[in-house]
Amino acid sequence: MRNEPPSGIDELHAIVDQKLTTLVRELEEAGWNAEDIAFAIDGVLRRKWLDQAEALRRTRAAVPEDFVSDGNEG
Repeated sequence: MRNEPPSGIDELHAIVDQKLTTLVRELEEAGWNAEDIAFAIDGVLRRKWLDQAEALRRTRAAVPEDFVSDGNEG
């Protein structure tokens, strides 16, 4: 089914959490506060990744499951 999370997603979340925790600690040690760091991470993710990923997800959801490309859609 399309809406099921990919296998290994829990492992991916754990890896991302670990990397973000390390980044936040490093930035806090450099004098930044956690709130500013969190909003900066959120802003970068939205501008560089989430907007595009959400658009792709919406596009995929709009395509019928039985769609077969003939290569002339564009």
